[in-house]
Amino acid sequence: MKKVFATAAVALTACLATTGIVAASDAAWPSAAVQFSVPAKAGGVTDIYTRYVQAALQEDVGGTYSTVNYDTPAVAYQTVVAATDANTLLFQHMSLVTGYVTGSLAFDPTTEYRVAGVPADMGTQAVIVGPDAPYSTWDELVAYCKEHPGDVSCAIATNGSTHFIFGMAQQKCDIELNMVECASEADKLTNVAGGIIDLANCSLGNALQYEEAGKIKVLGVVGSEKVEGYDQWEPIPDIAWTSPMFVFASKDVSDEELEAINAALKTVSENEAFIEGVTSIGGTASWYSVEDSQKMFDEAVKTCTEIAEGLGIYGLG
Repeated sequence: MKKVFATAAVALTACLATTGIVAASDAAWPSAAVQFSVPAKAGGVTDIYTRYVQAALQEDVGGTYSTVNYDTPAVAYQTVVAATDANTLLFQHMSLVTGYVTGSLAFDPTTEYRVAGVPADMGTQAVIVGPDAPYSTWDELVAYCKEHPGDVSCAIATNGSTHFIFGMAQQKCDIELNMVECASEADKLTNVAGGIIDLANCSLGNALQYEEAGKIKVLGVVGSEKVEGYDQWEPIPDIAWTSPMFVFASKDVSDEELEAINAALKTVSENEAFIEGVTSIGGTASWYSVEDSQKMFDEAVKTCTEIAEGLGIYGLG
């Protein structure tokens, strides 16, 4: 993993001037030391993305930043709920949304947070089955499930993203899966390869390694498009799951401050080392306006609500 980021190509003030934001706002960000709250242990994927952002900001924008990891996600969430300025931000992916719609959060992120931006998409996943499975494509799996409802066991993390991914598959394809708790990627790969669990999702790199070793078959990749470098695998549009990395700010942050944070994230998206770093772990650097970032979050809440209702897990806590 790269630790050193390239020297800045564009300073924040230049970016603000060219985008016209300086004329629209007198807000300066950062105005003090900034804390990035991460609801996961150090070394995890959310932590890695956050530290890539931190390094790029330090190079391109300047200021003082720190990434703080919380083993208990609820504590990380509350740091931003309690914040009254723009200098405490939360980095989190779709787990925040799935937690909200299943009722496991003690607050409402749609009213307590503002979405400052989406600096990266965390990439897609491979859908895998055992090497001796009687299906080799997604369509063949769907047909098998229709003939054998509930027979195909599927690895999930209850109320987590994988639960929603395969919940979406059930609803879109009108099939019934036997969902079993198996959250870690290592366990999913071992159990699918050993014939203990029939179906799972995993990272593309691990899927390729296990498929080349003859331990699994890959039915395709989540989403509607092929993935560069993995062109041999077909997309699975029935599972249109996205993985944005959201940056959340306090509800008390002003419009001007939110735009200033968003402009800083735009410089991050153009940092060559940031792009290289997120690409190396299967993601894609991105930038969306405040308005578009909020729309992405709202759409994620809507989609996950529909899936949770279909699974019977909406608001259960």
